[in-house]
Amino acid sequence: MNTQTQEESSIKMQEEESGRNEMNIVVAVNESQESMRACLWACTHLLATQTNVRQPYKFTLLHAQAPICVAGGPAYIMSSDVCYLLELDTKRSTQKILKQALNICKHHNVKANTHVVIGLPKERICEAAQKLGANFLVMGSRDHGVLIRLVRESLGDYCSRNAMCPVIVVNEKVYKNGQEN
Repeated sequence: MNTQTQEESSIKMQEEESGRNEMNIVVAVNESQESMRACLWACTHLLATQTNVRQPYKFTLLHAQAPICVAGGPAYIMSSDVCYLLELDTKRSTQKILKQALNICKHHNVKANTHVVIGLPKERICEAAQKLGANFLVMGSRDHGVLIRLVRESLGDYCSRNAMCPVIVVNEKVYKNGQEN
């Protein structure tokens, strides 16, 4: 082995140990097919197939869960039993969503972490992406028409303006009939 190759190997090992080359990709997932397509897109387009044991990237599946029990004032108060059942249902739903996204990652040999935040999705996703140190935030889009977007701001629009990292919004037109165009 020549000295240049040894030096390159040594530098590469040092960079891997320090984590400087580690790309951090965060994919926001929910129950929609669009978010699962975004996860699939991220697995197939952002990540090169790696043959080595250590991935040069960190891949995190992020799910924003709505607050479980919110008091609506004296006219609307839920018992602790109802709150417990809602919490149980929400946890099951979150587990199902993350399991589906993890299966997509596993199918493409991508090791993924999961992260769950509780609160308004548009705010919590941006906050979590920043806390996780995301290089990219990937999310799906339902591609509502102009009229609906005038009345109601989309999650992708909000995150693309407020996230502290580049946001990739995977449009549903990318996939037609289950196949990529």
